[in-house]
Amino acid sequence: MPRYFLDFQDGELWLRDDEGQDYESLQAARDAAIAALPDIGREAPPPDGKRAFVAYVRDEAGAQLCTIRLNLAAECDPKGQTRDR
Repeated sequence: MPRYFLDFQDGELWLRDDEGQDYESLQAARDAAIAALPDIGREAPPPDGKRAFVAYVRDEAGAQLCTIRLNLAAECDPKGQTRDR
């Protein structure tokens, strides 16, 4: 099975995967990265309510094969008024 590396970035932190993991396919590695992004967003909620979480899938040669982005934006109205969209 091919080995892929999943790196993550949230605008402040960069987590580089130096060990990698064997996946059946690039699709399986991509799916693992997609599944991990919401967990990372829950663990590190942005203080200002906005942050982009990014995952990169690399192969054993170091080539970046996929980029997956999750943009988080929370808006609150302290007066409790609803705005039309």
